[in-house]
Amino acid sequence: MAEAQFPVNDQVLADPVHLIMEDGRSAGAVSLDQAKYLAHQASLDLVEISPRANPPVAKLLDYNKFRYQQEKQARQSAAKNPQLKEMRLSFSINPHDLETKARRARQFLSEGHFVRAFINLRGRENAFPEKAKQRLVSFMSTIDGALEKDVTHVGKKVQLIIKPRKQN
Repeated sequence: MAEAQFPVNDQVLADPVHLIMEDGRSAGAVSLDQAKYLAHQASLDLVEISPRANPPVAKLLDYNKFRYQQEKQARQSAAKNPQLKEMRLSFSINPHDLETKARRARQFLSEGHFVRAFINLRGRENAFPEKAKQRLVSFMSTIDGALEKDVTHVGKKVQLIIKPRKQN
């Protein structure tokens, strides 16, 4: 995730700047020296918020708190965009390994992601696709999810897609 960099204190080079005070009111266009002085008096940082404006907009604020809010907002927007996570199972998977995969899939579903579980059939396993389908159905029953796409058999792959259950 690329973090947006904002010029802070001595990194601000634009002169004059449109200054916004910590309470949100506008101080209008002020010289850079005056803006730095006001930031120093208030024990805050001078952060250039909008460098392309004419004059550039700078704000008096606590930069660490501002950066934390930006990162928090990015995490929340990332959580709202579900991804498709994949779980590769094998035809003859050990029950303990199956439980480990199920635990990881439950974690993905709790984060709001979709999970695609699949089994690649190799050699003589291709003669028993129904056994692979049963294994996937039993896998889905061990996790708390809803079926998004039913079990499909495409080529040498048997797969299903699970979505998180709606939270009421």
